[in-house]
Amino acid sequence: MRRKIDRKWVERFAHLPQPKQIQKLERLSLEDLREFDALFDAWADPAQMPPPGDGWTTWLMMAGRGYGKTRAGAEWVHRLAMQRPVRIALVGATMDEARLVMVEGESGLLAVAAREGVKLSFEASLGRVRWPNGSVATLYSGDSGEGLRGPEHHYAWCDELAKWRDGETAWNNLRFGLRMGVRPRVLVTTTPRGGPLLRRILAEATTVTTHGKSEDNVSLSKQFLDVIRATYAGTLIGRQELDGELIED
Repeated sequence: MRRKIDRKWVERFAHLPQPKQIQKLERLSLEDLREFDALFDAWADPAQMPPPGDGWTTWLMMAGRGYGKTRAGAEWVHRLAMQRPVRIALVGATMDEARLVMVEGESGLLAVAAREGVKLSFEASLGRVRWPNGSVATLYSGDSGEGLRGPEHHYAWCDELAKWRDGETAWNNLRFGLRMGVRPRVLVTTTPRGGPLLRRILAEATTVTTHGKSEDNVSLSKQFLDVIRATYAGTLIGRQELDGELIED
């Protein structure tokens, strides 16, 4: 009889040491893996979950490549959109990245909603995602900050902010437009790269920062991690791209 992957199974899994977790995942069938994957909030790393409390307005997730930043961002947006009709800004480094990663990617919004049996409508020509309850998310680019002048939103998800070429203008216009509802919030998911905008966001009193390393994601290939660690361990690029460390100098 096929093993039933339910919330209790996943919660027990989350308390195992990582080597044991990897062993268990390797023994699961494809169908079991799909059921496991859908229970994100039960197995996610604590740094992938929204910070507790009401005192923050910016959640800054700085993590290495492959950690699961996109999945965490899509899960956060989807849950907010399902609670009540809201307007959300999705800001990528470019419009193409916003579409291919944040919306259509393997860990993007369409995939996250589909795992829960929710069908979203993506109007690609308009750069707009719609939920059945009326929530709407609109795509913007960090390369064109003036595109964010004017629109108002309840929430925003900003991806790879360290790559935004028009970052200061885009961020300022976004923040001026986050004025809908009683508690507007923004999530920034990025691999860190030194720059004045990221340092300013880090220093704000209402910013909560979470961190993660590439190897914290138990779903990543061990072979990939072994090779990439052997190549970049101890280097500045390894500390930045794998450990999610902000290199100041």
